[in-house]
Amino acid sequence: MKLDPVTNRVEFFKRKWHKYCYLKGTKYARFKEIDMKKSSLLLLIPLIMALAVSGCVRKASTPPATTPHVIDVANTPLPVDQQILSATMTAQAIMQEFNMPTQIVQNPLGTPEVITQVPPTPIPVGTATPTPLPTLQPMTKPTTWTVQSGETIYCLARRFDVDPGDLLAINNLYAGSMLNIGDVLDIPQTGSWPTDDRSLLEHPDIWNVSPGESVYYIACAYGDVWPEQIIQVNGLKEPYDLTGIATLQIP
Repeated sequence: MKLDPVTNRVEFFKRKWHKYCYLKGTKYARFKEIDMKKSSLLLLIPLIMALAVSGCVRKASTPPATTPHVIDVANTPLPVDQQILSATMTAQAIMQEFNMPTQIVQNPLGTPEVITQVPPTPIPVGTATPTPLPTLQPMTKPTTWTVQSGETIYCLARRFDVDPGDLLAINNLYAGSMLNIGDVLDIPQTGSWPTDDRSLLEHPDIWNVSPGESVYYIACAYGDVWPEQIIQVNGLKEPYDLTGIATLQIP
């Protein structure tokens, strides 16, 4: 639709006016925003300066007071290795000084300690007094002897302190001759046992009797002991049976 020239002119000025108002409003809004920023900046500058000045004149903070820590040396436990070393040295010193056994143990706190075992007081024990032997009657070398159970030529030669060769010769016997119980032998009155082994066992002594043994056999076991002496010391009676006797005193 075609407008007349007057109308066109009015529309033209309307558009111009609207454009002018728009531009004017935009510039004003931008100017107001910039102005507010400048105002805010101007307000912050004095505040920053005031804080800086107060920081310069503020006193330095005082560190908190500390209480000096005192170490109680007497009650402070030593390290474990030093505790063990100390206890070991103490134990060695006790053993060297008193010759007493020691032992390292731990107390309830876990600290090594040295304990010494005190030996018990010995109880006096009476010394057994041996039964005194009765005074033995002197033995005289017989001229003859009747052979008893367990006796041999060498047993009789030791007992009577004669040379076994002389004992064989005077009885017309030889080294391999066997003696029988009841044989009567002549005993030489001279000579002596030719070597230093006449005594076979040390005596006085205690003999544990075994079944079948006789006082004559036991006398031969010692070599130079006479059966009459065993009979006398032990108070044996004829026929000198040893049944039920456990031990015999040997003079």
